[in-house]
Formats: sequence, C-alpha cells, structure tokens
Amino acid sequence: MEQQHRKLLDQIKAARKKLRSSSSFDSALSVELLFEIEQQLSKLVGQIKGSHELRPSSSPSSSLFDPAVSTKSSFEMETQLSKIVDQIKAARKKLGPSSSFDPAFWSSKADILTMDAERMKLYSSLQFREYQEEGGQLSREQWEDVDQKAGERLLESIALARQAKIARDQADKMKGSRFHGIHNAFVKLFNSSKLGFALENAASKGRRRTRDQSMMRDLMKQAYCPGNRLAIWEPVLGTWIDPSSAIAAHLFPWQSADFMEPIFGAGARDELFSSANGIFLHHLIEKAFDRGFLVLVPDTKVEAQNPSTPWEDQEERHKALRGWEMTHPREYRIAVLDATPHCMKEPIFDREVYSLESETLAGLHGRRLRFLNDARPRARYVWWGFLSAVTQLTWKGSFANPDSLIQKEVLKGTRYWGTHGKYVKKNMLLGFVQELGHDVSSITESIMDHAIEEEGGPADPEPDPSGLAIVADQVVRRAQEHDGFDYEAELEHEDESGDD
Repeated sequence: MEQQHRKLLDQIKAARKKLRSSSSFDSALSVELLFEIEQQLSKLVGQIKGSHELRPSSSPSSSLFDPAVSTKSSFEMETQLSKIVDQIKAARKKLGPSSSFDPAFWSSKADILTMDAERMKLYSSLQFREYQEEGGQLSREQWEDVDQKAGERLLESIALARQAKIARDQADKMKGSRFHGIHNAFVKLFNSSKLGFALENAASKGRRRTRDQSMMRDLMKQAYCPGNRLAIWEPVLGTWIDPSSAIAAHLFPWQSADFMEPIFGAGARDELFSSANGIFLHHLIEKAFDRGFLVLVPDTKVEAQNPSTPWEDQEERHKALRGWEMTHPREYRIAVLDATPHCMKEPIFDREVYSLESETLAGLHGRRLRFLNDARPRARYVWWGFLSAVTQLTWKGSFANPDSLIQKEVLKGTRYWGTHGKYVKKNMLLGFVQELGHDVSSITESIMDHAIEEEGGPADPEPDPSGLAIVADQVVRRAQEHDGFDYEAELEHEDESGDD
C-alpha cells in the first residue's frame, strides 16, 4: 500500500510540474487522468491513516492561509493557478516596454503584481498540500516556520502585495497636482527581470556580477583579514573560518545600485562593491541576517537600567548613543529581532569551539563583534540593514508577537540606532515612516533623526517609496533564487516561443 502511495505521488508531481509552467492543458497526462489519480490518492491515504483527513490546520496566523483555498481540491487549485499564469502573461504582453510610464502604466503594473501575489498564495497552498499528502503532520504555520522555502514564499507574497500598492499609489500620485516627476531608478526597479520584463541582458549582467563580487571579496579580505590568505576572519564568532563557510555579505543590495545616490547622496555608488558595504559572516549567520532575524547595532548601552521606568536614564542612554557616532573605530554587536523562527532556536554551533554561551543563533543576542584592526563597514549601510529588517518583520506581523525582541525593545522605549547620524535622504525615510506607522513607534520616531536634508530641497518633501520597493524587491529575489521552481524563466521561455 505504501508503494502504491509513493507511485501515485510521483505521478501527480510530474503532472503538476507540467501544469504549473503551461498555459494550456495539452500535457501528456490529461486533466481527467490527473483528477482520477488524485482521487485514488485521497482514498489510499484515508486507508493508510484511518480517520486522518488531509486539510490545513485551523486558522494559523500566516497571512497566506486562505480558508477558501483550503477547501479546494488540488485539481481546482492547479486549474486556478494556470488561469492566473495565463492572465499575468496576457497582461505583461499588453503592457509591453513603455517610455511614457503614465498613470495607466502604473495601474497595469499594480494589477500584474497583485495577480503575482495571488499566484504565490496558490503555489504555496499546493506545496503545503503535497507536504500533507506525503504524511506531513505540521500545521500550516509550523510548516512555514520549519521549511525555509515555505517561509520565504510567505514573505514573497506579502512583498509582491506591497509592490502592487506602491505602483498603485504611484498612479494616483501622477494624477495629482503636486506630482513633480519620477526618477529613472524607480522606473528601472519596477521593470527588472524579477518584477516585469528585463531591460538588461541577463548573461552580461551575470558576468559583471561575478567579476564585481570577486573584486569585492578581495577588497574585504585586504581590509578585514590582515596577514592571512588562507582563512576568513568572522567577526561575530570572533575566529578564523574556512573560506567556504564565509559569505561576503552586502549590506546594501548590489542589484539596487541605481538607488545608491538617490538614497545616500553623491558618491555612494562608488562604495557598492567596497569593503565599506560588506561584512564577512558565517553562512548560517548570513541567512538569518538576510531574512531580518538578526541585525548589527551600535555596541553601546540601550537597555534601561530599570525596564519598568525607562525614562529615568533615557537621556543618559541617548547621550551614549550620540557619543558612539564620534568614536573611531565604531564597535557593533548583534541584536536578535526575532528569536521565534525554528532556525533561530535549533542548536548549530559548538560552544567550546566558538566560545559561545549558546549553541543557537538566538543566543547571539548582545554578542560584540571582534575585528582585527580599525576597518569597519560604513555606519549608513549597517543602518540600512537594520531598517530593512524592521520593515520585513513588520510585514510578517512579528511585532505582534510578545516574544519578539523588537516588541520588547518598543515596550522598553530603547532605540538601538538613536545615534542622530545622517545616513539617508529625508524623502526616502518618510516613505519608511509612512509604511511602518504606529506599530513600531519607538523606532519610527527615531528614524527621522537620520535624515539628510538636501540643500535647496523642499522643507516638506513628499515621501518616496523607493526604499520600500528595494526591500520588497530583495525579498522576491531571495525567494525565487531559493525556490526550486523558476517561475520567471518559464514565463520568459513561453513568451519567446510565442505561446498564447
């Protein structure tokens, strides 16, 4: 019986793979046969598991959970998914490369991104259904926590929805009397290969990325690993590690190079592939850093001496943070913003080898980074990583979790980055403040302390959502790079072949 179960699963997987990338149902396995196999599987699983029913767990907190979808059969979800893919392809072809980028363009772009978010919801539901059919016992919420790809698909769907809102807001803004134009970088971001149609040859871009990344790694080794060509100094663990375990992490994403100067000011782009924009991290630490679970913050006192009366020593703590801006070199430590994910709680480090108090990533909270010389990443790029992490966790709803360290930070009234350093242009920060709102008021109140006032610029500039769009873009890219199914490649292949 178990062998029959496995055979049916393999047949369904093969059929589903064809249907996901096809706009029609002309695959070798007909729709009727797929439906028949799924019916056989349902009966067989019922025999194997007795009274166990294959259905998602009740009301998980995940925003991808949709009761309407959960009641549908796999066949119905596959059919709906295929229709959405058809609609996206048709909308993309109709939109086409545009030079006007008028309100109609941005409205159409918003519609495409909304459909893309819905596609991701359905795709994730199908993945969970397959997990259950194979005997998985976790709830939907637990599965999205334990399975990294599932968790990234969850955030990707949210990021696509945020991109859709930004595009729709752009359309509305262009209709208003206060609209003063749009910078080219914003247009290019919304028309990259991951969010629209490619404007640049992917092969040449890939070759340039490899060359630049290699150059950056060499520059980082010169800056952070003096006197050792065979190993990499990892500042969080405070030891030399094998180069194969070390990631040369970008603090500001290299894919958003066109935004360096609109965000940070003139000359910033020159630092994109420099040691100022990078830090060596153990690959497991880098994954948590990339997903916003942990960040780098100034190594100075931010916790109140008495958490119940944080106002008593608030000025003293703020003074210490402002003093950090004047120090050289500046020291950093780890702050764990979300310790609840499974990957943050499982033991992965040997405490004796790395002189750690805990075997987990969550246990790194408060750990001071150790550098071998005065070389440090630039504060404004480190701060960008913090801002990106806070945004991602807000989208996921992590601030509502009472166990979240960010939530505790808000309650204590502490400010990891209350340094008053001028890092990012004011209009960009206003976009983040508008997005984060009152959920993290302790942080949003201090965000504007880091605003760069442009000489000759308006005193009350319009919020620019470009920074948010970059964060969303990185979330989508990360999820699609880690997912085994390359949806974008399939769409591009079908478009080239002329299928309708």
